Amino acid sequence: RYPWAGDPRPMWRFWDAFGMRGVRLLGWWDPDCPVRTGRPEVPATVYQRPGKVLVALASWASEPVTLSLRVDWAALGLTPDPRVLRAEPIAGFQEAATFAADAALPVAPGKGWLLTIE
Repeated sequence: RYPWAGDPRPMWRFWDAFGMRGVRLLGWWDPDCPVRTGRPEVPATVYQRPGKVLVALASWASEPVTLSLRVDWAALGLTPDPRVLRAEPIAGFQEAATFAADAALPVAPGKGWLLTIE
């Protein structure tokens, strides 16, 4: 959840740009969630649209962690190559970044990523 201290409008603009209305939610608790982190303290939730996916990572780890996503590309309706994970800039939340689909992702304690895959 977005913290109360701060301006939520950049996050709302990001959600609007992604198109959150009508997405299919596959939560970290769902055994069929097609994205896993391999780290129970850093769960992944998927918001799926045709041809476009948003992966939300949130860390409850007490230290920085590095992880690679395990993605069931067929379940997402995507092919694995060449795919990138894109972190769009969201003021007060995350800086812009691009990662290879198989890259090691740094995740700070109490932080996370919103990553789009197209």
